[in-house]
Amino acid sequence: MAGTECPGCGVILAKARAPRSRMPPAPRREARARRRPDALSGLLLLALAAAVLAVVWRGRAAPPVPAPAIGSDQPPGIGPASVDTAPPRPADSSGPPVLQIRPSEPAPLPPDSGRADQETADRLAALLRRGGVPRPEDLRAAEDLHARHGAPARGLLEALLLRSAEQAQARKQDTEAASFLRRAATVAPGSALPPKALVGLFLGSGSWSEAESWARAALALAPGDGETSRALAYALLRQDRSREAMEILETLLDRHDDPEALALLEKIRHDLTPEADLVERRLAHFHVRYDGEEHEAVGRAVLRVLDRHYATLARTLDHQPEAPIAVILLSRESYAATTGAPGWSGGFYDSFDGRVRIPIGGLTPSLTPEIDDTLLHELTHAFVANISRGVAPRDIQEGLAQLMEGKRVAALLDPTTLSALADGRLGGVGGFYMASLSFVEYLLGQRGQGGLNDLLRAMAETGNANAAFEQVYRRDAQALRREWSARMRQQYGRI
Repeated sequence: MAGTECPGCGVILAKARAPRSRMPPAPRREARARRRPDALSGLLLLALAAAVLAVVWRGRAAPPVPAPAIGSDQPPGIGPASVDTAPPRPADSSGPPVLQIRPSEPAPLPPDSGRADQETADRLAALLRRGGVPRPEDLRAAEDLHARHGAPARGLLEALLLRSAEQAQARKQDTEAASFLRRAATVAPGSALPPKALVGLFLGSGSWSEAESWARAALALAPGDGETSRALAYALLRQDRSREAMEILETLLDRHDDPEALALLEKIRHDLTPEADLVERRLAHFHVRYDGEEHEAVGRAVLRVLDRHYATLARTLDHQPEAPIAVILLSRESYAATTGAPGWSGGFYDSFDGRVRIPIGGLTPSLTPEIDDTLLHELTHAFVANISRGVAPRDIQEGLAQLMEGKRVAALLDPTTLSALADGRLGGVGGFYMASLSFVEYLLGQRGQGGLNDLLRAMAETGNANAAFEQVYRRDAQALRREWSARMRQQYGRI
């Protein structure tokens, strides 16, 4: 389950169908585990809601579900009444590696550089030492020094450009940051710092091929750098090139003791093991792997469904991910071992490696509506994670993914259960999912599909969910939740 928003309102339905009364399960890690259609059916009755959700879901060993994850913006009276915090993800799967850029102190100009240039260089060096923000005139002064003195002024200009890029990136102005860093790479072609900083920038934006290119450039200048090697491995992993990633990490570990690289390598090996004997089919937008002998027909059917859903999502969200999406069709045993998902789950999107994993035991080429929904739901997670750069909170993501399936709270729940949801009495896993769906429906009513798309992009631009809400809806998440909660109570409150 990946944090992000989805487009789902009436306009976005992939196909029309009668709503099915199956309640969604709990998310796990940063991925969503889908319940099989036989896990729970029928609408919840008010008298049984709390007991069923507490007993049935816990009885299935579902992991605890976190409360809606937009800071502390959960209003009273709506959503899960009592939920635990989800267990933290393992350290080796928390996201892209973080690269530290530490420019050295710029060397002083030679004594014969002239008093005015010496004073300018000293002033700019002092600016860097106190952590100041270079102004355009400071960069022009450094450029002039570099033009007159060449190599002696190179370190100063490089450091100022790196600082300017850092400040631009903090303002979420990635294009400007990239421009500063490319200029620094030109000014100091022998320094690994500018390309390394570009690696970090492109990892953060999900531009995996750009990150790979600059990581290779940085490693050519600083072979064996652990941070850059791990970053290159991660960029390769996100492009579904796991074996190349493993080779990079193995080479690094042959030279250095690197616990982080070892943890990443072990995770990749663990996830790759069940795929060793699978057949791969590559299309423009997907890499699909499955057991060729047993599931050839199923694999072809899944590819057709994925292509259809991809077109729906690309059209509705006005976005296409840069890299192909890997979809792994596994036996139920391999699926459980790889994902750690409970036995009832029917699908899993992992925001760490960007892959969708589906258990296909018992499937036939005539795919059921449930597997069709699963593929759409998990593919939605892949899209929205890509658009929002992983910023979209968990409840927003789940609400959007359900909307993409064509679900609506009013169609899923009877009046007494809707009342329980509105009054905050529908807790646990089911309450979390239904509250998530209801809140996203409310957002959809505010600004339509375009607003949801703008929200996702604002999350990527700002790096902050609350800031994105204020930018798009002119109110922060807390205010919107209060409005939504009041409206739910007004429409469906205790009966």
